[in-house]
Amino acid sequence: MTDTEVLIKGGHVVDPVAGLDGRADIFIKDGRILTISHDIKASNNTRVIDATSKYVIPGLIDCHVHLREPGLEYKETIETGSRAAAMGGYTTLICEPNTIPPIDSLEMVESFMERVYQKSVVNIYTKACITKGLLGEELTDIGKLATDKRVRALSDDGNPVFYEALIKKACEMASRYKLIISPHCEDSQISLDKAKENVHVARFPGKPFSHETDFVLREIKCTEQARGWLHVSHVSLKSTLEVIRQAKERGIANITCEVTPHHLLLDEGFRDASGNVPKTNPPLRSREDREALQKSLSNGLVDVIATDHAPHTHDDIKKGASGFVGLENALGVILTKLVHPGVLSLKEVVQKMSANPARIFNVAGGSLAVGMPADIAVIDLHKEWTVDVEKFESKARNCPFHGWKLKGQVVTTLVGGKVIVENGRMVC
Repeated sequence: MTDTEVLIKGGHVVDPVAGLDGRADIFIKDGRILTISHDIKASNNTRVIDATSKYVIPGLIDCHVHLREPGLEYKETIETGSRAAAMGGYTTLICEPNTIPPIDSLEMVESFMERVYQKSVVNIYTKACITKGLLGEELTDIGKLATDKRVRALSDDGNPVFYEALIKKACEMASRYKLIISPHCEDSQISLDKAKENVHVARFPGKPFSHETDFVLREIKCTEQARGWLHVSHVSLKSTLEVIRQAKERGIANITCEVTPHHLLLDEGFRDASGNVPKTNPPLRSREDREALQKSLSNGLVDVIATDHAPHTHDDIKKGASGFVGLENALGVILTKLVHPGVLSLKEVVQKMSANPARIFNVAGGSLAVGMPADIAVIDLHKEWTVDVEKFESKARNCPFHGWKLKGQVVTTLVGGKVIVENGRMVC
């Protein structure tokens, strides 16, 4: 139940949307921000959160998350994933549709969201599949899916749509119904198999997992023709950044993209705490690619930092599953490796991890302006801590940052005015 009145007292408020960057109190009533001012007095009925020497920011929004439920609850559940999100300062998630069965119909959306309402401690939206069953053969009923406003984008997750005619039609339908196409421009086993079956298609020659830029070029062309909106997931290559830059310079306003903390901070020479090369898709790239991602983040070409939170068990990893969990440590590694060294400002981080995803995907949040939902994170920018996967709220432990010593941590998270995390601990 939401506290009727909450006062966040004495914090340094950072919100690029509302133009806030300084000390202020935030008064919350009935789940929304009522007043932002100096020296607001609390009544006897007000819950007071002391934010002295801390920073108060809009709750983070992650537009690329795998929660595994339904069908793969042994990896992660809506409950455990949402608790992990709250610990990391995330108040809103947009989930990928690669559940079992996939979220490829209005009925599946409704079933998934019913689970969300019962189990989640944060706000959750979903993407829906571009093709039925994620198989790349037949489009879903995009018009029908668009009637549910909890569907914020279309994606076939790790299976890029192989046939150009099909993705072209998908872009046209998405544009008609004002949905974002949010493809994973990577190779998958399905796309590789289709390439073998269709040897006459010469678009994607070369070795596996090297076609990110080719897919992005194609998707940009189809989006431009359809006058739609394209959001490119987890960019990992310098060459991909270049084609996105060229598209934006041509005046294609509705093209946005994201990068992950692991592609920003790790490269192909990285070894985890066990000395292993961690596996993800797209794979960790060259140092030159990593440096290009950081540069494009700081110069504004890259719009969003998203985790691609991908929970797996140890057995899954041994069998070849790829991906990392990231909700609980993403902000910490960004603060430590990019903010404290001066690569990014905290204001820029808030823009990339809250304001921009809210704007792009048209979800509530991303600002602390009066009247907004009280989705808020309070961070201690100087708190030192060590990433310990055994303490994660997530079920999974596949985190390449395990053992890293970080500086900067979420201490309090509120969702709709309700305190979910307090003093670094779950309280609900």
